[in-house]
Amino acid sequence: MPLQKRTRFLHDSYFVTTTAIQSRLHNAITVFGRFLRQAGYSLGTGEIMNAIEASSKIGLSNREDFRQALKTCFITDHKLIPLFDQLFDIYWRNPDRIENVSDILRKLNESRLGKAELGGIKDQVKELYKKRVEGYKGKEEVEKEEEKPFDVFLYSPQEVFRKKRFDAYTPEELEEAKIFIKQWNWEFSLRKLRRLKSGSTPYRLNIRNTIRKNIFPAQDFIELQWKERKTKPRPIVILTDISGSMDHYTRILLHFIFSIHSVNRHVEAFTFGTRLSRITHYLRRKDANDALDLVNQSVKDWSGGTKIGKTLETFNQIWARRVLTGGAVVLIISDGLDTGDIDLLTKESSRLHRSCHRLIWLNPNLGFKDYEPITKGVQSILPNVDDFLPIHNLDSLIELGSLLGKLDKRQFIRAMA
Repeated sequence: MPLQKRTRFLHDSYFVTTTAIQSRLHNAITVFGRFLRQAGYSLGTGEIMNAIEASSKIGLSNREDFRQALKTCFITDHKLIPLFDQLFDIYWRNPDRIENVSDILRKLNESRLGKAELGGIKDQVKELYKKRVEGYKGKEEVEKEEEKPFDVFLYSPQEVFRKKRFDAYTPEELEEAKIFIKQWNWEFSLRKLRRLKSGSTPYRLNIRNTIRKNIFPAQDFIELQWKERKTKPRPIVILTDISGSMDHYTRILLHFIFSIHSVNRHVEAFTFGTRLSRITHYLRRKDANDALDLVNQSVKDWSGGTKIGKTLETFNQIWARRVLTGGAVVLIISDGLDTGDIDLLTKESSRLHRSCHRLIWLNPNLGFKDYEPITKGVQSILPNVDDFLPIHNLDSLIELGSLLGKLDKRQFIRAMA
């Protein structure tokens, strides 16, 4: 099958699979709403629709985020939270956290729920619990997958795919991963500027607009108008290692760089092996494959050695003043297997760290459980980075995207020692 048709087929398959999972999830949330009604909750169609919309916004990467989203949509009285948590675990098939009904009622009693309300719920909870457990036993032999936790039950194929290492991908999985990266909603933090604009955030009083608004007041009080600070995406500079030891990761990571550049134009991209090459202008192409083909033709040091220290020296001398403006964040994607001068690497990495807002080192070898940063190249650069993170599968890319979206919220992830 030609690559173009195969890519289209994978895209359609991914869309159909994702749509089927979402449809199944929406039906499950609807039934869960009925389940809560039987337990005495006052829920309407509006609350269930809000829960479905919330689940589509937050995604399905974290079980606790999903729990909190449903809790926000369904709970109007904090006294009912203990019961909700127990019913959530009963319904979404997580037997490890199901407690006895007596424990549920004890928690409700501790939350000072009225005796009349408590008595009305007691029999309902027991009956629901009994039916649910009997349902498990009846299906245990036929469908063992029904006993799996919520995450696996709803989207295990996607979870397994996202956790699989890039270097273990088949050609078909690689194409599917490229589609996933392209369709993912990448978000980036916004830095606040000194300039102001009219807005609703009370940062500074807008005297002129306040006077205009209240020349002919329609009420007895004065309606204040405000100015807020303008925002701008924080620049991102990416240095990608294309040496021989990074061959299994380079192609998919360049697709990732192309995808975030299409969302955030304040992205500068470089490749390095034994020399530094700027590839930002190639990323402006509409098609990712065309852009990467041009990169492949222009860059001459593919699959060679790695001289990170010399690369950083060239970057600091020629490019730093041009691209490290406005509090830029620098991402270094490399396994740290340096064949150059270690002292030079230490010096230049320290200089780069002082020049940027945040220095993040992304190492695919961190995905191995037994990995230890013992090479001289890793040890020399590690003290000068703010974050030392893995980049070996789709989940690690999603976590990186989450970090880049929270940089200006002062949520720091310290480097791994």
